[in-house]
Amino acid sequence: MDLKATPHAPSPVWPSPVPPASQASLTIENRLSELARVERWLAGLMGRWGVSDRTVFAVDLVINEAVTNVIDHAYRDNLTHPITITLADAPDRILVGIVDDGLAFDPFEAPQFEPSQDLAQAPIGGRGIHLIKSYSVSHHYGRVAGRNQLTLVIRKTD
Repeated sequence: MDLKATPHAPSPVWPSPVPPASQASLTIENRLSELARVERWLAGLMGRWGVSDRTVFAVDLVINEAVTNVIDHAYRDNLTHPITITLADAPDRILVGIVDDGLAFDPFEAPQFEPSQDLAQAPIGGRGIHLIKSYSVSHHYGRVAGRNQLTLVIRKTD
């Protein structure tokens, strides 16, 4: 199934206008193996945009956490679903948009992550939303036309 062109996927709503030449999108299937393709796409795009390694790390981390959450939790069927990732390069930030047709879920309404006092007792998982919040300077969730829209802003660093 070729999901590169998905006219039904709404575009992210950016907090400020971004020139179209500074945007790129990738649509993947809801399979964890697709994260490798996201990684390659992101590395090439960030290289063309001249983004610092620290900013690339932050963008990669939030995309990886958000998309993994969608793949692992958003679907109750075994069908193939598109997930569209859109990035925009602004002078002082990278804008990240993720759109999926999974179950409605606002990650920013989830309970606050509470770190464990004892590493031996710490549960595996449950840190993704905390990491997304920690690495983004702003975040927004919306449900539009039956799709989840996650918008994150990552500040560029040197």
